[in-house]
Amino acid sequence: MTRVLAFTNNKGGTGKSTLCANTAHQVAQNGAKVLVIDMTSQTTSSTLFLGETSMLPESDTVLAFLKKRPDKHIEEIIFESPKGLDIVPSHISMAEAVAQLSGMQMGKEGVLKREIDRISDQYDYIFIDSPGDLNELTANALVPAETVFIPTRLNRTDFQCTETTVRFIKEAEDFIGNRKVRVIINMLDDRYLPGGIWASSHTGELYSQAQQIFADVLSPITIPDSADIRTAFDRGLTVSEYKPGEVAARRIQELVNCEVLSG
Repeated sequence: MTRVLAFTNNKGGTGKSTLCANTAHQVAQNGAKVLVIDMTSQTTSSTLFLGETSMLPESDTVLAFLKKRPDKHIEEIIFESPKGLDIVPSHISMAEAVAQLSGMQMGKEGVLKREIDRISDQYDYIFIDSPGDLNELTANALVPAETVFIPTRLNRTDFQCTETTVRFIKEAEDFIGNRKVRVIINMLDDRYLPGGIWASSHTGELYSQAQQIFADVLSPITIPDSADIRTAFDRGLTVSEYKPGEVAARRIQELVNCEVLSG
């Protein structure tokens, strides 16, 4: 059965798209058939898996079907990445999709799910990279997703936005059903973790607060603040391609084992 996983947060800068792309690629490297659906105006996942996508026409991106009368359906705009997975690319004009969906009277939250239903039997995992806003695009990502990952950094502003996102998902459950939610602390130096040399610092205390605030939805796996991840992306690579044996790549694999493959 196909598993659909969404990455979201009501805030930019949490590393959501990079984490989504690296996780999806690691799952594909493990032998699964993977599709990534990019719904962000930053087109991070699209660029990583396809290279330069700025010249793609809107009709070859998610904009083609995120509307009342689709120009194309999802199976017509799936691209094969040389990195061993498939991707539906995004477009820098995703605000246009928000406007198109907002103008629909009925069923606007289920547009993406209806498209996914057309091709879901072709994949083991479908990853949705949703925008950093709680809007119609985010709602479309939540409807088909069984698990929602919310990356956050270790600061109070990110915590507030993450709490808002968790609350948004919980309130939506009255309409879409229960969703498994996992908050992931991203871009964190391990020395701030319990037992680390900076655990008693202000940032270290924030991690303890995160354990209390997010409780049972907080993943035990944290993703390090790693130059390897940033450098890999600058070179058009995932971290497992760039530095497969280093800590960042190993932690992505731990996240996959703990939160994705385990269900």
